Amino acid sequence: MHEVVVNRQIVPDTWVRFSPEQSEAGGDRLYRLEEWQAVRAQAREGRVGLWVETDQDPEALRPYLPEVALIAIHISSFTDGRGHSLGRLLREVYGYQGEIRAEGDVIQDTVNDLERCGFNGFSPRPGETADNLLRGLGLFSEAYQISVERPEPLFRRRLSHHSGG
Repeated sequence: MHEVVVNRQIVPDTWVRFSPEQSEAGGDRLYRLEEWQAVRAQAREGRVGLWVETDQDPEALRPYLPEVALIAIHISSFTDGRGHSLGRLLREVYGYQGEIRAEGDVIQDTVNDLERCGFNGFSPRPGETADNLLRGLGLFSEAYQISVERPEPLFRRRLSHHSGG
């Protein structure tokens, strides 16, 4: 079974992409937004996730956020920053609390920045391993800029520390 990193832990990937031929199968299913809209009213077992591209309008996801456990964002190239923006919007503007997973061209060098933008799940690209991605999350102990998990910049944290506040 494919391994992924979720919340800085290596776990088996239980999610399966939806296909109409297996629509009756239980388990955790990933749907494209159009697929989910078409089958949403049908009873099913397991958790529901949405699989989206980096150009997905987050407003279109809003009605479904309370019912999905995972949003998998397909990153076609590690040089495409739109996935970072989408992850950050989902966390900060839309208040999504479930797993946001980076899929596609996900490599060790990018996972730290993705995590700072709200991603907490990472699926390694072919040739990459979950172990290597996990190591990538520990490469930096501090960041100067603000992030989803640390909204205060480093200079303010240092000022607060030195002033005793």
